[in-house]
Amino acid sequence: AADTYLASAGIANDWPYGRGCWQSEDKKKIVWFGEEDQLRIMVMKKGFLLNEVFNELKELLDAVESIEGVDFAKDDTYGYVTSCPTNLGTGMRASVHVKIPNLTADGTETKAKAVCKPLGLSVRGTGGEHT
Repeated sequence: AADTYLASAGIANDWPYGRGCWQSEDKKKIVWFGEEDQLRIMVMKKGFLLNEVFNELKELLDAVESIEGVDFAKDDTYGYVTSCPTNLGTGMRASVHVKIPNLTADGTETKAKAVCKPLGLSVRGTGGEHT
C-alpha cells in the first residue's frame, strides 16, 4: 500500500506506473523517478566530509539531466515544483543522520528534541522520515 501521506494527496494514484529506480552496485547511490518527488537522488556515505557527498550528488544529477527528454517542472517565481511544499524552490533537501546515544540513553527522544528544537533541527528515528 502507498504511504498514507502520498495517497491523501493523490500522488500514488497511478502506482506503480511511471516510476523507476536505479541503484549502484555498492547500494550507496540511488536515483528514483516519479516517487514522491519528480526525482530523488540519494548518496549514503559514512564520515564527515559532506562536500564529497555533494559532489557525488552533483555527478548523478548531471547524468540525469543529460538524458534527452528529461525535463522538470519549474516555475519562474517559485523554482522547481515538487509534490512536497517544503522542497519547493531548489527542490533540494539534505539529511544527515547522527548517533547521539547520550541524549537517547533513557529510551526517549525528550533530551534530543530539547537540544535540537532551538537549533531548528528535527529528530527522527533511524528509519528516517515518519520515525
